[in-house]
Amino acid sequence: MNINSHDHEEQKDPQQIISAFLDGLLTEEENLSFLASLESDEATRNLFLEMMNTDSLLQWEQGQTEPLPDLIHASSEINADTTNIDPGVVSARKQLAMMRYALGATIAICVCLAGLLIMESHPTPAVAQFDSSDGVPAAMIIEEHDAVWEQTEWTQDVSKPLVPGWLKLKSGRALIDFLGGTTIALQGPAALGLNANNRAYLKSGRLAVVGTSRTHEFTLTTENLTILSQSANFGLIVNPEKQAELHVFEGSVTVSQSQSQPDEQPTQNQVSVPVDSIKVEAGQSIIFDQSGQEVARQLANRSEFPTRSQFSVADPPGDIPAINFAEYQIKPYSFQDGQYELPTDYQLIEQGKGLRLWGNAWKMIEINREITPDTVIEFDFRCAHEGQIHGFGFDSDNEYDARTNYVFQIYGYEVRPGIGQQFNTYSGTDWKRFRIRVGRYHVGKQRYLYFLADEDVIARAESQFRNVRIYEAPTNQ
Repeated sequence: MNINSHDHEEQKDPQQIISAFLDGLLTEEENLSFLASLESDEATRNLFLEMMNTDSLLQWEQGQTEPLPDLIHASSEINADTTNIDPGVVSARKQLAMMRYALGATIAICVCLAGLLIMESHPTPAVAQFDSSDGVPAAMIIEEHDAVWEQTEWTQDVSKPLVPGWLKLKSGRALIDFLGGTTIALQGPAALGLNANNRAYLKSGRLAVVGTSRTHEFTLTTENLTILSQSANFGLIVNPEKQAELHVFEGSVTVSQSQSQPDEQPTQNQVSVPVDSIKVEAGQSIIFDQSGQEVARQLANRSEFPTRSQFSVADPPGDIPAINFAEYQIKPYSFQDGQYELPTDYQLIEQGKGLRLWGNAWKMIEINREITPDTVIEFDFRCAHEGQIHGFGFDSDNEYDARTNYVFQIYGYEVRPGIGQQFNTYSGTDWKRFRIRVGRYHVGKQRYLYFLADEDVIARAESQFRNVRIYEAPTNQ
């Protein structure tokens, strides 16, 4: 089918035009005209997708009527004697090529149309374009104090994962855990953009980075500044005139003027220090003007910012007994325990009030407990041999699934997708106390509590847990 002019194309039946496009019979100008009609006409788009789906199925079925010959062998036979070409071979090849072309074209067009529809429904914001994959959790709100939120498309409740987007806090305070390992205390009124699990954008308001897990990079940007932190604790204020105040409390940060507009921010994987940067040490504070130029230096003032202690989980109500592991049957947890036929074992310690794992061990006990938003677990932990992942979790069916079973990692050198690093803070070999409000991450009826010392390489990991308590507790107000 040949269509020689745009006018003639408009007179054709839409099905004929689409058929010609699929057959590769349109000219370049006609292709452009047809693609423009796909962008503007919903009926044409729906018809195209329907015909494309049908065409692809037919191409697939026809291409499977007889097996394709070895292409190299067939090529040598064709070159040797063109009179012996098997029409079925040529037809099959043509069908396969057409199918690949059609599917490729469909994907390209659908991506283009999706982009256009997104741009139409969500105009490009004046600040902060979010650069993480759609739907990938970046952070969680784990605690609120008198928080009043402005409803946005991305705002979610406590205990639900936050994907990249805007959080607009009208008043009150909120504690936000970035799954890359950084904890932020946000004070309203404030507008915070979540870019990724280790990157955020403060449009206005004040916040304090109040906790990080071991050595960890976190990038905080404003309209004019880029702040790169290596496990530092610091505060930042951006006022309505876009002036900024940076106060460093622990560690140090590197600050530079933003090198691009906010909607052209680097992707989450770019962590290099921008040019013309300055290093700000603990105890120092710098005031910047609207353009990101340094105006004055002074001493850091922690009292101007929310603190971690304002959000701490309260002490247990009354005397909560520790789990006596001697009263439980210690069982292997799912397929993870001893995976790859590696050694796994455990022993009771601390007169039954503790559990030691080693090898490639995932062990569980049956607790049959309802986890609520106020459920807290606390325990002591120590380790003499670091493995890939040390931690604990809850499960209802003894079937581990990385997509649905949240592992609370507290130690280990492996960073695995889907496992947040905000509690991966253990170092050394002495006992360390953990108190985690697990109900902010995991709720519902849970049958098992499991502990792990995961090491899939040489199976030398060790985890020791003692004085494990689970209870319901409010926060300090």
